[in-house]
Amino acid sequence: MADYSATPELKGVAGWLRLLVIILSVISPLRSIIQTGVALQIAPDIEAQLGTKWTIYEVFAWSLTAATAMATLYLAYRLVWVQNRSTVRLVIRGLWAVSMGALALDFIVASALWPENITQLDPEYIKGIFQSLIFATVWSLYLTKSRRVANTYVDDETEAQQIFG
Repeated sequence: MADYSATPELKGVAGWLRLLVIILSVISPLRSIIQTGVALQIAPDIEAQLGTKWTIYEVFAWSLTAATAMATLYLAYRLVWVQNRSTVRLVIRGLWAVSMGALALDFIVASALWPENITQLDPEYIKGIFQSLIFATVWSLYLTKSRRVANTYVDDETEAQQIFG
């Protein structure tokens, strides 16, 4: 079996790993901001009917968008600048929290504000659930199975391991 750790093209933030960093740092935050802006645009008369509940939901939606954008930026930062195994574990958890956790939190808040509509799920919302599920699954599998990731994000070395070998 070949030793891939000595192969420079299978180490570092390049290839698919670079694509993940670009998605997390640029595409995902921009997409979230645009989607939130579009989703929150409703007719003024409907907004007036919804009243303060709509205002609460708008503030929540923008706060959730800002939090997920900051989280994805942090995950991208970790992938580029903190190259150890704990980063991989953190990014996998973060992918699931950002994708599925944000959808779940949005559903809970919307259900609390409008319990009468809990049975009426928008087809676009269901599509978003499947897209998030696929996104998190594919990238989690990549992070756990990739040789580049294994070569780039080495085992954490604690101070005790450094001292006692």
